[in-house]
Amino acid sequence: MREELFLDFALISRNHGGETLCGDFFKMFGTDSEPVFVLSDGLGSGVKANILATLTCTILGRLLEHGIPLAECVDTIAATLPVCRERHMAYATFTALQICGDKAFLVEYDNPPAILLRNGQILKSSCNVRFVGDKEIHERQIDIMPGDVLVLMSDGVTHSGIGRTNDDGWTTAEAGKFLIENGAYENYASVTAAVLDKKCSMLSKDALDDDRTIAVMRFCRRSTVNLLIGPPENPKDDERMLKLFFAKKGQHVVCGGSTGSMVSRYLDKPIEIVEGSGSERVPDMGKLDGLDLLTEGIITISAALELRERIKKKPELILELGKSPEELLYKKLFLECSNINIFFGTAANVAHEDIGISFEKKLEAIKNLQMELKAAGKSVKKEYF
Repeated sequence: MREELFLDFALISRNHGGETLCGDFFKMFGTDSEPVFVLSDGLGSGVKANILATLTCTILGRLLEHGIPLAECVDTIAATLPVCRERHMAYATFTALQICGDKAFLVEYDNPPAILLRNGQILKSSCNVRFVGDKEIHERQIDIMPGDVLVLMSDGVTHSGIGRTNDDGWTTAEAGKFLIENGAYENYASVTAAVLDKKCSMLSKDALDDDRTIAVMRFCRRSTVNLLIGPPENPKDDERMLKLFFAKKGQHVVCGGSTGSMVSRYLDKPIEIVEGSGSERVPDMGKLDGLDLLTEGIITISAALELRERIKKKPELILELGKSPEELLYKKLFLECSNINIFFGTAANVAHEDIGISFEKKLEAIKNLQMELKAAGKSVKKEYF
């Protein structure tokens, strides 16, 4: 993928009601520069469907990962997939997406067609149809543009509401129109996925009559957040650290009371406490001209990490984010940027010792933050002072 582009990605997968395993399977293969995404939907639900989807996804993904041409991979897996004699359907369907430079190659077999949004409209791209045995394969090549949003889905999306709020389900055209009306082309991927998933639940009256998987990819220009945590171990390094921090392009976020005071002295500007912005757990945040966000330190960072865990378990919580310090910090780090530069000062904080927060605990929280950011696809650089 082009270096100036960042892939903002989100995935929501729901199990068929009463099943412990999902009959859909989604996985990324390849590298960050040339990623391969495969979504497979196994016939039926539960364990059998999960095994079929996992095998199909893994075989196809590994073939592509090892440099075998996409058409050859598709032919191999399509020829291998058996067809159920009773239902006259393949035992697993699939969607494969391969990104090379500024081009995306999309291959679909019996899954709902992917939706591509550009400039607030559904982009119609030419589709090549060919047959492998009795299987109809759809192939598309897309020239990726900044701002493009691509939505892959299993038929749990298009089957939403059948027998409850409609007779025929939800067409991809209707889903695309819904996405446009709800600003998917300008929302973060995780928000778009959650909005679409919520609509499916509304149509189905919260009943999961089928496995449902939604994968949203937003191709956006890279943006940077510079995060400053803690003063340097040696006070003589304060100015050097801050010069480096403010020389970086992008947003500037500071976490920590003593760190904020250090920045205030450096900028020669006062800190304004935002009264009532915090809670019993998280202290109030501040305002300082020259910063995009100023919060308390390790307590707020830990709260943001806890919020991250809750959202991973319940993606719909992304739609309820407010303006508390930890929620604003979460937005800055996990939604608004692709690259993060962490400036970590190692000075001991006596105030932390009084509330049982050791330097080791602070260091562990920063390592956890870095790990979660990388897991979210962010490019992270950290420098100690």
